[in-house]
Amino acid sequence: MGFDPRRWKPAPRSRPITTNVEALLAENDALRREVRALRLQLELVLQGGQAAAPEAQPQAAARRRRPVTTAASFGITPERVEHWGMAMARHPQWRQLRIGPPGGLRELIEAQRRQWWNPALELEQELDRRAPGLGAELVEALRGPHSRVRWAVRATFAVYGPSGQEWLDDEPLRVVEELLRRLEQLERRRTAGRQQRPKGTRTENFSGPGGRQSPGASEPRQQALELLGLERGASLQAIKRAYRRLAKQHHPDLGGDVELFHRLDAAYRLLIA
Repeated sequence: MGFDPRRWKPAPRSRPITTNVEALLAENDALRREVRALRLQLELVLQGGQAAAPEAQPQAAARRRRPVTTAASFGITPERVEHWGMAMARHPQWRQLRIGPPGGLRELIEAQRRQWWNPALELEQELDRRAPGLGAELVEALRGPHSRVRWAVRATFAVYGPSGQEWLDDEPLRVVEELLRRLEQLERRRTAGRQQRPKGTRTENFSGPGGRQSPGASEPRQQALELLGLERGASLQAIKRAYRRLAKQHHPDLGGDVELFHRLDAAYRLLIA
């Protein structure tokens, strides 16, 4: 007898197939965090030589590891930050990562911050928004004096978000290369902004975009109007429109001059005060 497709019936499934992708991703992230936490505990046990006496291992790990009181633990501790620092320090160009300012890792974090949905949030607040508890745990782990390691870890989370810990665990050298690449981009933008800056532009007053200052522009408010390309008596709407146009043109992220952009912002604030 041949196969009769009219009589074929699919076999019953033992478990229903879920279509909730977000739930699966959340479960996957939870499992990854648990694996990383267990891996970190194993490293601490091996480093402390606690092979025997299993009942003493949790106590020894607790002494070496600063407790985290957040509800969802991501396994980020000062010891783990130190481990990341030693891994990143193996990169031959590790010492080229400057803290700043000007430039450096601080400016890189600020540049990333301007791309968030709410630039007013601090790094820790943005991380807590994406992964509740992560930002608070990172703050506790990074407490201490300023260092290249701590700022490099902060910059990594600013660039990669909550997955920064996975990058630091698996690819610390590539993390350093990415940070160096982004710092080089920021430096090129700053250099291009200085080269595009018109000759004769002064930074100590509100001179115009072309560096020209009218003879009667002795008052700060008149100088601010000259900088925005406006005449005396300009309306509030005209001031706002001129500021938005020039701010977009001279924004540092678009290759503009940082100093000129700050002067535009200062002039705008003076005029609307």
